[in-house]
Amino acid sequence: MAFYKIIEGTFHVKGYAPDGDSIRFRAKNQANWNFLNFPSAAGKKRLFHQLRVEAIDSLETHYEGVRQPNAFALAALERMLELIGITDLQYNLMFSTVVSANDGAPGFIATAGFDRYERPISFVFPHGVGLTDGAEMEAENLPVEHSVNFALAHEAIVYPTFYTTMEPVVIQKFREVFRTAKIQRQGLWAIDRTGGFRLTHPEVVQKDVILMPKIFRRFISFFEARASISDFGTYYKTSWDDKIEVHGEVKRLRDFVEWDAKKQFFKLTVSPEDMIFLPE
Repeated sequence: MAFYKIIEGTFHVKGYAPDGDSIRFRAKNQANWNFLNFPSAAGKKRLFHQLRVEAIDSLETHYEGVRQPNAFALAALERMLELIGITDLQYNLMFSTVVSANDGAPGFIATAGFDRYERPISFVFPHGVGLTDGAEMEAENLPVEHSVNFALAHEAIVYPTFYTTMEPVVIQKFREVFRTAKIQRQGLWAIDRTGGFRLTHPEVVQKDVILMPKIFRRFISFFEARASISDFGTYYKTSWDDKIEVHGEVKRLRDFVEWDAKKQFFKLTVSPEDMIFLPE
């Protein structure tokens, strides 16, 4: 059972480009970061850490110069900041950067590790949830139900993204709330098209359909590499090689894709909440 480090600090967005699953955080006690044992000197000395918010994935606002439909992307970001206590947001004209805000809201994170970019993988908590700075907690005792992560999942404005590095007890709690929202067709689940849509033009995934951000990013990589949609059938079979655990069995992402070239119809045959990705 993994232990999570509880770190008190402040959240920051002014001058940055946050989204609904990523935000900068400064620890009140810098020594708490020693728990993560960052491999680089920069990671050890960094005052402001970009967090990767655990278990969720919000729609992309600025991925490779493109974005997904903006309503749910901004909804996730602004709801996260509201829960943390950051208010009075003003954006640049492209809505990609926060130029002004009531910044530096206090709160806590719980983290047990970092990703390949040395971003602490974290559960985010607003101030006043009863956590203690510097404490270490087992996953089964961590109050994830009171986290911002869980609230965004419950409100159905983000997608699930689970990794095998997550504790099963935590995955199950999030899976249940995602599954309930999906069954009731709440929020983005009412218009989710991850399970199937016609891919007739590159702008379909940017403007017309709501789908799991991980799948969206794979489509953007395809369009950057190939000029014709007719190439998709060959491309995904050789390039969509993410390893995924589904019901205890590990396969590749491409194994869960169906492509009808004649109808230009894409279908993902597994539900997002059932996918557990192996870290890259």
